[in-house]
Amino acid sequence: MKERVLEHAQPQDHSVPLFGRRDEVRTLTNALRARKSCLVLGPNGIGKTRLVRESLRASRQPYVYVEKPEVLHRLLVELAERLSCPAGRFGSVRHATSVALKPFVLDALRKVPRCLVLEDVADADPRMYRFLQQVYFVPGVCLIVTARSRDCLGYLRKLLWDPREEIALKPLNRTEALSLFDVAARMCRLESFELDAFRCKVLTAAKGNPGQILTMCRMASRPEYQVGRHIKFLPLRIDALTAFVS
Repeated sequence: MKERVLEHAQPQDHSVPLFGRRDEVRTLTNALRARKSCLVLGPNGIGKTRLVRESLRASRQPYVYVEKPEVLHRLLVELAERLSCPAGRFGSVRHATSVALKPFVLDALRKVPRCLVLEDVADADPRMYRFLQQVYFVPGVCLIVTARSRDCLGYLRKLLWDPREEIALKPLNRTEALSLFDVAARMCRLESFELDAFRCKVLTAAKGNPGQILTMCRMASRPEYQVGRHIKFLPLRIDALTAFVS
């Protein structure tokens, strides 16, 4: 299970501007400041992570950030460590049971409320749902959850059902996608290549997905996809799709 937890750290600055997400950043930033829970939806590469990080930085709220919280016990252990929960008779929270860790974590959140960010949630089981239901109703605590779709949430759909707490990220429009491509091409030093055909193919294939645009531009800077001043789009596209879903 891939899992990462950050607390109070500012997200890293991104040199690529965030195109087409001004309203969404404002909405999520306001939710964080008001400690209101929010569900962020969209396919891989659409910009959920970037949106959350920019909003966390703008809101300046204390938070705990967990990536892919697939198993409740591992989530409880990580939260207990980050929240400096006592281990009691177990000596270490890593040796404690889930039953013992739940009240420790909930008590820590009640004493010092903060935002709990869960990224890329998939197929939450009933145990995860019941715990997060308790977290959801702790005063001053908010849940920020990202997922590909509501269908991916599992039992968590029963908790995050309200459309007023949802931000669904849409593809960039043509102008926004073109601006992103131009910035990415400069960053990847592609100016010396014939870019007209490559630009058209990238924008058509990406369909407004910013992650795909960036991935294809980065890969275009590799020698194996270059012939003279031309970029070999077809093998690049196949490899980019493979890398994108892995």
